[in-house]
Amino acid sequence: MSAYRSQAVAALLTTMLIWGTAAVFMRTTALTLTAENALALRYVLLVLMIVPGLLLTGGWRIAREHWPRLIITGAGMFGSAWFTIQGFARIAAGLGTVISMVEPIIIALLFWVFLREPLSSRIWLGLLVSLIGAMVLFWPDITASTANPVDAVGILFLLAAPISWAVYTIGAKPLLFHYSGFAITGCSMLLAAPLILLMASKPYAELLSTTTVRTWAELVYLAAFNSLLGAVLWNYGTRHLPGAAVGAFLYLLPVIAVAAGYLILGEPVTPWLVAGGAIMLAGVALAQSGSREH
Repeated sequence: MSAYRSQAVAALLTTMLIWGTAAVFMRTTALTLTAENALALRYVLLVLMIVPGLLLTGGWRIAREHWPRLIITGAGMFGSAWFTIQGFARIAAGLGTVISMVEPIIIALLFWVFLREPLSSRIWLGLLVSLIGAMVLFWPDITASTANPVDAVGILFLLAAPISWAVYTIGAKPLLFHYSGFAITGCSMLLAAPLILLMASKPYAELLSTTTVRTWAELVYLAAFNSLLGAVLWNYGTRHLPGAAVGAFLYLLPVIAVAAGYLILGEPVTPWLVAGGAIMLAGVALAQSGSREH
């Protein structure tokens, strides 16, 4: 058992490293190719990886009565991918990851609205603490004391991304009793793919011929490691560790993303970012502890 736990910890640490650094490459590919073209090329690679997997595992066999809900998951998958890449095209990788960490609170609120799942007092208190953290995080922008204010549209996109992911989660939850996680994720990505591929602003022949080797390497990293290997390692870790222990690993994400942004892109690490981010994460941790009361 201890060997499995050690392997699970290693798997989750690797996942956090992959997901934390992925924010940097989302930003670099978006700035190099434009957000829509970077996402389109990434989905070209994902389709080439997912289709053989679904064919080999039989995951493409979805009962007719489940297709309406699967379409909802596809819409959520599209929104999550689209808003995330658009957000990171406008917001620094480290800061963007800190903003996106409020996702558990947003999901809890949407589950309360649409599925009537009750919210504990800790969740409401966690939301309040996270809002205070956000005020600290953006205090220079609120007081207009910075020469380079954060892009408000980018913030909205990075908040819309977890809302979209919540839509995916709400749609996928009942389906996971009938199908594997890979089948639902893969089919949802394939449903999102046509619209994503159609939104490329340049002809694919031009994109394929002008994209540099470095950018292709970043796209492969995002598709193969961030989207696929990360999910596999995450599922392995969640299988062999308690849920509370697994959730704690997620708090490494903003630390890794901020460090990667500083080391790779030279993004500044300000006292407002550190203090505001810490308070926001404390609020998220409080909210998640409240969600485990039920």
